[in-house]
Amino acid sequence: MRRKLLSLALGTLVTLVLFELGLGLSYQAFVAWQSHENASVATGGASEVRVLAIGESTTAVAGDGTGKLLVTHTAYPAQLERILNERQSQVTFRVLNNGIMGGTTSGILDLLEPAIDQFDPHLVIAMMGIKDKADMTPPGALAPAGWFQSLHTVKLVSWVRESFWLQETERVIEVGSLEEVPESLRPSRAHLTKYIRETRLSEGSPEREALDDLTLAMYLWYIGRHRRAEEILRQSIERWDVGHSLLARVLATDARRGEAEALMVGAISEHPEEAFYRVTLAELWTEEERFEEAEVVLDQALADQAGFWMGEYVVSYVHLGRAELAMAQGDPEGALAILQDLELGRRRRGKGFLPPLGFQRDTLLGEAHAALEHWSEAERHLQRAARKHPKYAATMWSLAKVYRQTGQHDEEEAIRRELLADTRRVADYFELAKLFKLSGHADAVPSLFDEAVATVPTLRTSHERLYEITEGHGLGLMVMQYPSFSLESLHRYAPVREGVTYVDNEHVFAENPDAYFYEPSFPHAFSHYTLDGAVVLAEHVADAVMERLGLEADQAAGP
Repeated sequence: MRRKLLSLALGTLVTLVLFELGLGLSYQAFVAWQSHENASVATGGASEVRVLAIGESTTAVAGDGTGKLLVTHTAYPAQLERILNERQSQVTFRVLNNGIMGGTTSGILDLLEPAIDQFDPHLVIAMMGIKDKADMTPPGALAPAGWFQSLHTVKLVSWVRESFWLQETERVIEVGSLEEVPESLRPSRAHLTKYIRETRLSEGSPEREALDDLTLAMYLWYIGRHRRAEEILRQSIERWDVGHSLLARVLATDARRGEAEALMVGAISEHPEEAFYRVTLAELWTEEERFEEAEVVLDQALADQAGFWMGEYVVSYVHLGRAELAMAQGDPEGALAILQDLELGRRRRGKGFLPPLGFQRDTLLGEAHAALEHWSEAERHLQRAARKHPKYAATMWSLAKVYRQTGQHDEEEAIRRELLADTRRVADYFELAKLFKLSGHADAVPSLFDEAVATVPTLRTSHERLYEITEGHGLGLMVMQYPSFSLESLHRYAPVREGVTYVDNEHVFAENPDAYFYEPSFPHAFSHYTLDGAVVLAEHVADAVMERLGLEADQAAGP
């Protein structure tokens, strides 16, 4: 009996070893064949070369040229496609923008494999990580760890198990319902209240069911699927009569501002009791510097306030809109006069899906005082806003501007440390690292990134997973660091891997950072890019793409 068990165990072990060797050889052969096929298409001159750009909003959007709006059609992937096709005629380039607004690395990678299946790219360009935080579930969490994971037999079992899991959690490009979007990847309540603005979408009402449609539409908007988001929102408007403000934002992002404004004019006509529609229209006009028209619509809202839903609450919001308009017109004193006289109306508990008034008033008060160089008052109000919403980056940037203008680097570091303790987000590590560089303490940056990697494990595991995905599909991979940071810091969480190209963006904006970042009023802000910034970044990336593919620019195209 013992001899039979020993023979069975030995036979099983030999079978597994042979199976492992067979899988390994088959895997290597497949990867080599797939890489050869992709490479032949990329350099053959007869077909297009598809480049898939992945990341969060720094990939998804850029400034629209006016400094008023972030849009997809000016983002660096769109600029990269144009530049590459202008430089040479050997192949036709198509650069696909798979950036996700607010995307974490887990969400980005969930979206990557369906995109590979759909677009069949030859090259992936990744710039990701700033939205991760400490309590995230790492990608590929079901896979075993250590040397055991390297066995092809174990990988096969893991992939089979994971395939069932991904059927429930995979982030796909086209979704039919909110249930298909993992809970962790859905827009937060803060983002929903910022853009939905429907007082009629109240607790206990049948219209509350429309919230799922609105959340799904915002998800699609975030990942750049504007037309699908528009389709869902138009259905929501037809069925539930809600979604106008969010649809206006989707249309404006899609460079269809005229349609967005016409939509809101119609919504106001149909629902004069919905004051938020007036504020949305005023914002659209303010962004186009049509200040007189914006002022008229807000004044009309105040004149019609007797019929508003939520009464005093929405009237307060209209006044906040007037203060924002005054700031946009360069009149911080006028904004202060509005804000200081404003008594916020109370929101009835459980009624409405509405944004917080106190936070917005404190933020506007801080910005108005800062514009007038009333630094102590600006600091006080922005600190109050930061305490109310510590995860709101725009408030932190405004407070950081106050500290930097007054040379209070220690105070800025303290509040950023406090923010890190609360959020434990990678973006906040980057902001603190930027402060160290600006204040002459660049030597502290490496240890800070070590802390970030230890605190946010997905920062490293997601890049390792990225390597596995692209290698498994036989794709080329380029990994970029965010502008103004070094490859040394990148390699702390994206270690050097043979066959991967790393793009050094540390000095790409050095010539004029204030002109290349989306918020030029905030020196060296770690933020999105202006239209000019997106072009400069794309030109830099194009050099790396051409080198990676072994292509040279046509003589007529220039450098």
